[in-house]
Amino acid sequence: MNMGSMGLEFLSQDALLSPDEYRLLAGPALKAAAQVAAARGDPDLYRDMASMLALLAMVTVLTRCYQAGVSDTTTHRNELELIPIAVCALVFTRSGLAPDEVRDCLAALPQAFQMLVEAGILTPQDDDVAEAYAALTAGEAERADRLLVQAANAMAGAVDRWEEQRTGAVTLG
Repeated sequence: MNMGSMGLEFLSQDALLSPDEYRLLAGPALKAAAQVAAARGDPDLYRDMASMLALLAMVTVLTRCYQAGVSDTTTHRNELELIPIAVCALVFTRSGLAPDEVRDCLAALPQAFQMLVEAGILTPQDDDVAEAYAALTAGEAERADRLLVQAANAMAGAVDRWEEQRTGAVTLG
């Protein structure tokens, strides 16, 4: 998925998630990522890159789980593949960042995400996120929330540790 070269045009009104898709794929992950960012000392999710990467990872896994359960056309599949970055774009566009800053963030986030996936940093939490999806579809929102916060915390911590090892710098959070 080449999300980095994408513009903001995918945020048009006709490309928005249905209420059910938002409830399964975006809302709970946004809530968990924001909660983790706040616990890490940043009340603005978009400023905590580790939490934004966790958000992208969680929505990616939730979308895969959703895709596995729906019959879809190629067009629908392509639209579903845009959901993870669209959710992150929502965070960045509502942050008050200038449009060029939003574009820069939307270009950098998938690149960092891909590096972390290739390094095996984000994938260990996939099972927790998949379990959260199952809980969401079963109407167990509280359990899903706990699992997503657990996964987001683990991912953000793993990103911090990876960044420390990579740069030798100590990160706060």
